[in-house]
Formats: sequence, C-alpha cells, structure tokens
Amino acid sequence: MSEALIAPTYGEAFELRRQFRLLYGNTLALDYLLAAAAPTGAQLEAWLATDANLVAYQRLIATAVGASAVCMNAGAVAAVVGSATALAYLRDSDTGRAAMLNSKPAMVAVLASATAPGIVLASGTARAAIYDNETAWSLWAASANGRSALLAIAVEHSTNVAGFVYPAGLSGTTRAVLVQQKATGGGSVSFAGALADTYTTNSTVYIDRYARVTGLAHRATSTAVSAQIRFVLMQG
Repeated sequence: MSEALIAPTYGEAFELRRQFRLLYGNTLALDYLLAAAAPTGAQLEAWLATDANLVAYQRLIATAVGASAVCMNAGAVAAVVGSATALAYLRDSDTGRAAMLNSKPAMVAVLASATAPGIVLASGTARAAIYDNETAWSLWAASANGRSALLAIAVEHSTNVAGFVYPAGLSGTTRAVLVQQKATGGGSVSFAGALADTYTTNSTVYIDRYARVTGLAHRATSTAVSAQIRFVLMQG
C-alpha cells in the first residue's frame, strides 16, 4: 500500500488543514468529516445538498492525502458509505476511487452495506478498477453483499453451440466476472472460460463462480442441449 494511503498523523492532519486553507480558503469538508463526532450518512447527505459543501467535498477527495484521510478514518468512511451522494462522488473521482479501493477500512465499510456495493458497481470505470485491484477484488468476492450486488446486475446468456461463443458485448479482450453457470440436463455440460474449459458443470441449477475472466466465452456439449451463464461486464 502506498504511503499516500496511510492515515495521517495529528501533525500531518494539521498540515493538511493548513494546505487546504491556503489552496481553497477553508477546510470545511475536512473539519466536518474528521470531527470528533463524525456525521451520520443521513447528516452528510443533507450537508452535501448545499452547493458550497459539495464543492468542498469534491476538492477534498480530489487530492491523494485528502481522499486517504477520509478513507482511512472509520467515522468519515462510515458517513460516506451511508450517503449515496458522497459515495457516488468518491467512486467517480480518480483519486477518491483509488483511495477507496486501496483502503481496507473503506472496502470493509462498503461491503458491510447492503446498498453501497450496488452504487459502486453502477460505474463501469469503478468495475474495471475493482477487477484490476487484487486486494479489492478478493474482499469483494468473499463478501455476501459484494456477490449479491454482482448477481443483481448480471446478464444471462444461453447457448446450444458446441463451439465457444462470446455473449453480446464480450470479446477476447473484455474483462468480465463469471457469476454463475448451469446446464439444462439430459447429459448437458456447461463449459466456460477464456476459450477454454476452465469452468464446467452439469448442474441444472445455477452454481456460483464469481471468477474474473478476460475474454469470457462459453459452450454446451452439443446442439441438442443448452448451457447458461450469468456474467457482469467489468469495464465501461
């Protein structure tokens, strides 16, 4: 983990406030989120309804040290996760998103929520970043809420072709998560992978995979039977 993502010490926090005051004239968002009694998600959501507060928050998470300060502080990150607006802006900020995905406290907070994972996955850029981040993906795939959010947006594809086919929107270079897989019975076997029989099953009910595959394709045993997969495109 980079030094930019280590929680700031008291002295560093003081310097951060000083720099923000010099650059932007105030430390409004910093003081609000890092207060001794952190706001709730609902309070932060209401606070961000004021334009000046929203601008202050955007400026805060646009800097590596500011985004890190938010993502490594338990109270601040809990508030952000509890505010759909705050989380969406963090997700859509290159700096904020990187800080979130590289901060275990932030990822744990996101994945402890029933709704936050869906907000994060709504962005193709965020999905790609999760796919490429080993730590973030490991936490996501191990989380019930993370898996549920993937399943909620998964696309189903069926084939009765014996040779590999790409579902619509996928190619040999696209990143995807194979969420679930099944066959129809009657001796059918479902095969899936990057043009390889990496994942196989003859189960007639969906079994979980939650596996990253670049170039996801699948096939059935023969044209007499069919096979199904559910997948999520992990890029914009």
